[in-house]
Amino acid sequence: MRVYISVDMEGIGGINHPHPTDPADRRYPTSVALMVGETNAAIEGALAAGATDILVNDSHWNMYNLLPEDLHEAARVLQGQKAWSMVAGAQSAPDGASAFDVALFVGYHARAGHGRGTIAHTYSGRPVETRLNGRPTGEYGLNALALGAWGVPVGLVSGDDALAEEVAAWLPWAERVVVKVADGTHSATSPHPSVARGLVRAGAEAAVRRAAAGDLQVLAVGRPVVIEVDYARGVEADHGAVMPGAERVDDRTVRFATDDPIDAYRGFLAIDRLAGAVGG
Repeated sequence: MRVYISVDMEGIGGINHPHPTDPADRRYPTSVALMVGETNAAIEGALAAGATDILVNDSHWNMYNLLPEDLHEAARVLQGQKAWSMVAGAQSAPDGASAFDVALFVGYHARAGHGRGTIAHTYSGRPVETRLNGRPTGEYGLNALALGAWGVPVGLVSGDDALAEEVAAWLPWAERVVVKVADGTHSATSPHPSVARGLVRAGAEAAVRRAAAGDLQVLAVGRPVVIEVDYARGVEADHGAVMPGAERVDDRTVRFATDDPIDAYRGFLAIDRLAGAVGG
């Protein structure tokens, strides 16, 4: 069993405000330690279920947060700024076969625009809302779209209870692990880290066992695949819409449609990166 783990920070238990997720914050090292703890728990769960190859994609901020020496020695880690961002390293093998049998999303969070999800945002934090074929979604949905096109099902998503509610609608087959309860976008109630890690470990083991049994699905949506991104400022939409194939559809929204889900994912990344080129 080949297991792909994409790890973010905002959904980790005990991280309940955006400031400690910023490398400039004095509490950031504590957040990294919590992130490492849940990552190792996912690795341990995957190994218990028979994983033979594990790749961890460090998917927060500039994507070099995890301390390799502190990670479980059974896993490889992919770090640094990557063109394919949170799904880097999961691309199909050269022969077209799936590179992994299952993906685990650890430390994820609710979508931009969610009214309660702790540190809710989507990718850069610039989008006010992102929609996939007309339905609001977040990083879990956009990433699952790309992975699904590569034949990789998402077997686990961990984060707060608001995220779990969203994932139930988008990825109902996935294990949903709740490591904190959202009190608001800048607050949550968390159990002790050892409890959170136990939940992630058990969820990862269950997900990998279900993948081996063929009980999971890949995310597939109808054609065309339509991604819409709402921004806070019209100037960001202006810049995002410069991408070939994208269109500005109202004051703050950029729309991109294609029959290829991978092109749709790439289109989203390009639009958001162009929007991010705008100064404050």
